[in-house]
Amino acid sequence: MPPLLETRNLKKYFPVRKGFLMRTVAALRAVDGVSLSVDRGKTLGIVGESGCGKSTLGRTIIRLSEPSAGDIFFDSERFNDVRGLELRQQRRRMQMIFQDPFSSLNPRHTVLAIVREPLDVHNVGRASERQDRVAELLGKVGIKAGHLNRYPHEFSGGQRQRISIARAIALNPDLVVADEPVSALDVSIQAQILNLLLDLQTDLGLTYVFISHDLAVVEHFCNEIMVMYLGRIVERAPRERLFADPRHPYTQALLDAIPIPGRGKRRQRRVLQGDLPSPVAPPKGCAFHTRCPFKKDICSRETPVLKAVGDDREHQTACWLYE
Repeated sequence: MPPLLETRNLKKYFPVRKGFLMRTVAALRAVDGVSLSVDRGKTLGIVGESGCGKSTLGRTIIRLSEPSAGDIFFDSERFNDVRGLELRQQRRRMQMIFQDPFSSLNPRHTVLAIVREPLDVHNVGRASERQDRVAELLGKVGIKAGHLNRYPHEFSGGQRQRISIARAIALNPDLVVADEPVSALDVSIQAQILNLLLDLQTDLGLTYVFISHDLAVVEHFCNEIMVMYLGRIVERAPRERLFADPRHPYTQALLDAIPIPGRGKRRQRRVLQGDLPSPVAPPKGCAFHTRCPFKKDICSRETPVLKAVGDDREHQTACWLYE
């Protein structure tokens, strides 16, 4: 079957304006030529440091931010060209779970109004049936139906994120983009939310794009992982292969940073030197060469292409070390 979601050379640039006339003098390259695909019922994880462009990529995929260039295909149809009523209909099939459960819910609305809003906007069912649908959705995510008339400030962070999830699945979407949905929660609550998302994927056949900076969470949750650095994908592989054999120096450094549980246990760490370069003026060649301990002369001149190394066609790396 064709993938549910596919992007080809997707780019999202933000103009940098200066001066009295606010003329555009440069472009911030938040997403710089990303190609990906996600099969139905699977989970693609996107990881990287803060500022690498992964959240912008998630918002661009579902066109909360319009792409600057490239193609988006949803269910084998080009999504860039969809406008007006057709776009509104497609919105029912893709939803987003935001990172902060405190700011993503309207503090002046009750839980009933928050979860019912997508049903009202898309005129799903009769008005008298929508409250029952909201109660059903809250039951799926572990919120009591008796809390329908409470406000967001009356719930904990984990409960608020459950309410956000109920709102996201209200229209029975095919695709859910989860933008760091557990990063603001305690570790014990993180596990509950991740298990909830896995159960919903099984029950409803959901497809996830899961954005996170926590590789331990991604290892538990995703089928395939893409590592992003300064707007570009530097490595892509199935979960087991990425953790067993990380190939890009940036991926290796990220995995080295994961703490090992157990008293006295340590690993040899490769600590990255320097800061993330500016996406307004990225380095020439490989964007990672300014921090890479294995850089060669070609790294500062030419940009490596993401491609398979050896016989494993599913494990792709953008690095001159394997040329």
